[in-house]
Amino acid sequence: MARPKTARPAYRYHISGQAIVTFNGRDFYLGEFNSPQSNARYLELLSIYQASGLRMPDDVPTHQQDTPITVGQLIGEWKEHVSGRSDLVRYKPLLDIFELEYTTVPVAEFGPRKLKEVRDTLLSDGNQSRKWINEQIRAACRIFKHGVSVELIEFDVYNKLTTLEPLKRGHTTAREQEPRQPVPLADIAATVAELTPVLAAMVRIQLATGMRSGELCRIRPCDIDQSGPEWIYRQSDHKTSHHGVKKAVPIVGYARQILTDYMNRHPESYCFSPTESDEWHRSMRRNKRITPLKYEKREFAYDQKKNRFYNSNSYRQSIQRAAKRAGVTKWTPAQIRHTTATEIRAAIGLEAASALLGHTTIGMTEHYARESEARAITGAQVATNIARQSLSSRPSVT
Repeated sequence: MARPKTARPAYRYHISGQAIVTFNGRDFYLGEFNSPQSNARYLELLSIYQASGLRMPDDVPTHQQDTPITVGQLIGEWKEHVSGRSDLVRYKPLLDIFELEYTTVPVAEFGPRKLKEVRDTLLSDGNQSRKWINEQIRAACRIFKHGVSVELIEFDVYNKLTTLEPLKRGHTTAREQEPRQPVPLADIAATVAELTPVLAAMVRIQLATGMRSGELCRIRPCDIDQSGPEWIYRQSDHKTSHHGVKKAVPIVGYARQILTDYMNRHPESYCFSPTESDEWHRSMRRNKRITPLKYEKREFAYDQKKNRFYNSNSYRQSIQRAAKRAGVTKWTPAQIRHTTATEIRAAIGLEAASALLGHTTIGMTEHYARESEARAITGAQVATNIARQSLSSRPSVT
């Protein structure tokens, strides 16, 4: 039996001092070993090889060191640098344009005019907001800035891109983004009635804590500090963790009561699993059957490759589908944070709302962090009462 192909052939040292990689029996010379340029060329070739079904096209040159660094190679190096980040999906439209239209363009030739072409392509969609398009262009500049930091491109290339002025309000055809509004508690209650028990529990906990969707989806028993009188959710990897901010979300009262049902699992397993929602749907369909169960058409086994936990997108999509079934205005989980903040601020003030939602400054000391945690607990106690009163019925866990 032939040896199976590897999806990631090794980056190796060649006696000539160059880096080399072998795809399908062909050696590709990448330039000086361990140089930023050779690493970027390796990552680009790896991407081509994997996208072609573990086969390297015949027209790819074997002596890569003779070619200038391209936008495609820069993108490949940046992707490797940021791999594992959960927010990369937001930059997919930008990366798709780079990879489809500019991958072979030398970075030295990619200036403000070409960046404006990228922006015009994003603008031509017609559905995107001015703020979103400006964010994409800032992300493009950060990609080139990273290229400078690893000595892959010259600073002048990045510096020229920063001269492109952002889209200004009233001077562009891009639509203006509407300010995010809190979702009415009645709409949340109607939507919860259309959700699976797992998703309904997630909405209840989010309303009672004001945490972000990503933080909610990744709750594990091992992340819940149960050593004190109140449970504290301490997530090491959250939106502002790279700024050194320590996020602590109190889980009290109603939120704690809901979460308790999902703590009876392995400490490192995620509390909220799509698998349980799938099982609940199957049991509901089974209960509505008219013909005997023995005539049931067998379903294929559950796909183990599915996510082991909800992510922000799947959670949001599930809620919006349920809102449509409930006949209420479409809303997103991000609006729940605004609802929680609005209710807490009205009840006990801005400081408690700010502390609970994690709106802290980067330079906060440990002393002030402890004070913030105490205010967050006070805010959580108000939020959990609001959630209990608004969403009193609680579905059972399958």
